[in-house]
Amino acid sequence: MPRALFSLCLITLLSAILVTMFISAIVTYLSLEHKSLFFSVWPTNWLVASIVGFFAIMAMRPIAVFLGQKVTNIIYGK
Repeated sequence: MPRALFSLCLITLLSAILVTMFISAIVTYLSLEHKSLFFSVWPTNWLVASIVGFFAIMAMRPIAVFLGQKVTNIIYGK
């Protein structure tokens, strides 16, 4: 695997892990009726969110780059 691709995948994975840690913690905490269950439910939610987040970021990145370039061209010109 080329260095650039490895770096992209690693950065994406770390981003997915860190972002989903906070999002899943907040959503899990707010959705639980019994807050004492938080640490028994949250790790599973975090794992699922991290896996889904990684693949979602990888799949949506080209679309985000394309749209970002279009908006930039509209605002700043070509």
